Amino acid sequence: MYLVYTALLALNVSAEVLKSFVTVNEALEITNENYRKKTEFTYNTFQKAFFANEAKVGDKWNKAQAVKEKSNEMYDFLQQTKWELMAASEGIPLEEAKVLNPRDIAKQDNYDDPTRFFVGVDESAHNGKGYEMQQKLNEYREFLINILGKDADEVNLDALQTDGDYKNASGQPVDWVYYNFYHAIIVADLALLNRVQASVLNAEYDVVSKLYSSVSEDDFKFDTISARVVPVSNNVLLGTPFEADIFVAAFDSKSKISATINGQTYTGEGGSIHYKVPTTSLGDRKVSGTIEIPGTFGVKSYPFDFSYSVGQASASVAATKMNVFYVGVDNPVAALGGGVAERYTDVTITNGTITKTGPGTYNVRVNTPGQNAVISVYSTEGGKRTLMGEYPFRVKRVPNPEARINGQEVGVKQIDKNTLANAGGLLVSMKDFDFELNLQISSFNVQVSRKQELSASMPSNGNKFSQTMIDNFKRCSRGDKVFITDITAKMPDGNRLLGDMILTIK
Repeated sequence: MYLVYTALLALNVSAEVLKSFVTVNEALEITNENYRKKTEFTYNTFQKAFFANEAKVGDKWNKAQAVKEKSNEMYDFLQQTKWELMAASEGIPLEEAKVLNPRDIAKQDNYDDPTRFFVGVDESAHNGKGYEMQQKLNEYREFLINILGKDADEVNLDALQTDGDYKNASGQPVDWVYYNFYHAIIVADLALLNRVQASVLNAEYDVVSKLYSSVSEDDFKFDTISARVVPVSNNVLLGTPFEADIFVAAFDSKSKISATINGQTYTGEGGSIHYKVPTTSLGDRKVSGTIEIPGTFGVKSYPFDFSYSVGQASASVAATKMNVFYVGVDNPVAALGGGVAERYTDVTITNGTITKTGPGTYNVRVNTPGQNAVISVYSTEGGKRTLMGEYPFRVKRVPNPEARINGQEVGVKQIDKNTLANAGGLLVSMKDFDFELNLQISSFNVQVSRKQELSASMPSNGNKFSQTMIDNFKRCSRGDKVFITDITAKMPDGNRLLGDMILTIK
């Protein structure tokens, strides 16, 4: 534009060219008026949507109102700038300039006064009107970007950009104000100001249109609408209420909806109706009604029906090994609530702890023998906790194991001396006990009676025969006795003293 203006000035700006600028200026004013009407139509449509659904549209509508206010301020500032420019250039009062038609400007080729008006007397001071306009345009553009937020990249605001690579006729860098207004004649300046006003109106329209379209951007896209019922459970325990959420598929969570169910009216929030009725008898129940959804052009009704069952509270608990819990070991147990989904079942125990190991399966660790452990099964559907059953179990210590010679059966009374010497030590065994336990002998004593003479006591702090024991075994003769006493086994609930063993050498 600067180069064009310079060329025009060099030609002394003919009357035809000046008239062309005035004509362009008038065309831009007509364009701006059309922009205003188009934007106003968008605001009116936006307002109707706001009145139809304030909760949904309110946020975007408030932003649109802020855009309207800010855009009017920017547009009015540019209009005021045009009047001040004509007043300064023509040397007339501002009120007279407001009614002056650009065709009647006496000095249409004047560029000195407009340059001083926009650029300033001292170009380096940056105190001309153009710099104020540049700042306001930058602030207006930044305001629109902030209003759009994450959608800012989807609206082109380049026409409001004042930061660019501008150069004068000599190729030297200049700023936006100097580039547009230095030595520009007044009718060209007026046309430029009208163009900037058009950019403001265009930006306003694009931003408001984007805000309006974003109101429904997150709506579900669907071909049909049908009512849906989501009960907390279709199986209800006697004495507990039946509860369900009733809503329309692809519903608007901000709509204020209502429903008529079995002749009674219910209201809802968050796009659904919370339906709750008491259960007083067993059997199947049927529910039907209509749900009313407000739309842009009125309320629509959608019918629905569903059924649910009322059953008696029940539960089942079974020990997977036996009907007794033992102290110090994992006791597997299965626990289920009849008619209740496993995820809504909670199982507790007294006199111990219970740990879930899988669907409906648990491990129980009990504490005190002789005191029952009671397992309780609860239903936790719909945030309600309902006891479905309690089952007591006896608590016992693990039975005493029996010590035996390695490689020999339990209860051996006679043994060959070499077999005994080569056995290596003692083992411990559980008889008729289904649990797998890691048991071992922790200590014992040995004495040998040879020819009626009893040896000194030979202790072992483990389950192995010492070399001294083995040497004594080898010196035994037929009929000699081996006494194994103070046998201690390491058990799940601690060390336990076992019975003595008396062996006769054969």
